[in-house]
Amino acid sequence: MTKLSLPELPPLQSINAREEGSPPKDDHANTSHNLSVSQEEFRGPSCDNSPKATPEDEGLPYVPIHSLYTLTKLSALRSPDNPEAQKGNAINDFIARGALSLADAESLFSLYRDRLDRYMYGIGCRYMTLEELRRKSPILSAATLTVAALHDPKADNIYGICSGEFRRLMERSMFERRIDRDYLRAMCVASYWLSDLSWMLSGYAIRRAAECNLHNSYNQAIKEQSQEAADCARLWYILYICDQHLATLYGRPSIVQEDSSIQGWEQFLKSPVATEEDKRLTGQVMLVSILRNIRELFGTDKGEPIPRFRRQLDEWYTRWMGELPEQWTQIGSFPRKGTILHYNFAQIHLYSHIFRGLSNDAPIPHYFLDCAMQAVNAATAIIDLIITDPDVAVGIVGMPSYMLSMTAFACMFLIKVAVKYGSDLIERQRVHDLTTNLVRQFRSLKAGKWHLANLMAGGLERMTATLATPDLGQVQPAVYNNAAEHVDMVMPGNQVYTDMDGDTFFDYDMSFGLSPVFRFDPSMFTVDASGQSLPTYPEADYGMRPPQ
Repeated sequence: MTKLSLPELPPLQSINAREEGSPPKDDHANTSHNLSVSQEEFRGPSCDNSPKATPEDEGLPYVPIHSLYTLTKLSALRSPDNPEAQKGNAINDFIARGALSLADAESLFSLYRDRLDRYMYGIGCRYMTLEELRRKSPILSAATLTVAALHDPKADNIYGICSGEFRRLMERSMFERRIDRDYLRAMCVASYWLSDLSWMLSGYAIRRAAECNLHNSYNQAIKEQSQEAADCARLWYILYICDQHLATLYGRPSIVQEDSSIQGWEQFLKSPVATEEDKRLTGQVMLVSILRNIRELFGTDKGEPIPRFRRQLDEWYTRWMGELPEQWTQIGSFPRKGTILHYNFAQIHLYSHIFRGLSNDAPIPHYFLDCAMQAVNAATAIIDLIITDPDVAVGIVGMPSYMLSMTAFACMFLIKVAVKYGSDLIERQRVHDLTTNLVRQFRSLKAGKWHLANLMAGGLERMTATLATPDLGQVQPAVYNNAAEHVDMVMPGNQVYTDMDGDTFFDYDMSFGLSPVFRFDPSMFTVDASGQSLPTYPEADYGMRPPQ
């Protein structure tokens, strides 16, 4: 090799012995980080061995990167091969290593397979036994066990183990060229439920899915009636849904555009490969597409709601309430009740935009009052359904993080409106009762302590306390004049809610971005980012109070 001026060959390694979702094992694991980096740099990027191409070999390249690949043969420029044949029989995962007992793993797997996966339309788990799952995909195994541990109140002590293993496998596989469908499935599962990872994983998963041409699976599924292609198309739909959910929650641009697969969801639903669960899946594709259009219309500018969006939402609601059956396996009537929730989530997202153009002390223009009330009614309906409907209450443990985040949005929206606009749009007592009952509902759930509902309960309770005044029946000023009176509302410095800028969440431009929703400090009702007291303003009368 030296005579040929080529680098030394790495140690031989059986492909079948490789752990899926991880890079090849390094026999020199003790080598320093700097040494391993320099070795990689010395070897250079990997290239494919193939006959030299001539200009006559092919027609004109229609994708520019093909030209660069033809000239360089860089492996990184080529779509990864199908790694299905690379799977071996050896199981070498954190269960085999003793980090998690087999009994605990079996219990978590059963919870995910038999219940939780129904909330993701049955897409996340295609294996019936834990052994098969572990053998086929260690990273999908870690993802599903992490999500199950998040929802299991008896698994608090092992959630960190499962989560740590999933993160470890993700970190090690970040630059792995060869991935398979289960690798993408693992990222779909994590993006759907794990709110602390969803933003990062969703974007990465979309890029990797595009490498594997998942976005083209739709045509193949319909034309060839291929179940394998249909499974890929469903994964692409889930990634699209997660992408639009996150764009809505964070107020940021989405990644996936509306291509033929997104626009043609009805053709997919009519095809022979479609299942009953695909009704729910494509219903969500339709809904988030409407939300995407709303975001594109308003963007970051101030604007006015357009009536056609309300009509589209009404049509969506009418259609899917008629399409979905009353009962579903394992989750009862939750899909139909979830349709009601999603309808109200979309309404509050739409109508809350009318608050964005209002200055600190500006009243709501009379032509926006109906829209303002629509937003308030939608937020109220969300909380009321969760605290009164037993099917929805049970579904809290299982619903994706997007639905819980939008519930937090509804609560914060009502509290903001009650504080800023007094009783003109909604009575403080009503908001206080709704949020108090929701906290009680969350605290009664049988879920892991890291579940979003449990994380929300404490912060929501502190927020609700800001509505408690000596006489809840009387109209109070929209902003407290004396911040010192409420100094006991400030959270301890070691809590997770204290790292926000002062006006991030309660700015009087009514910014409804949700990214910091779980890190809110109630003391910020009375101070701005610089620590100065916020200006007070008289309570406006919109002519909506009952006559005296």
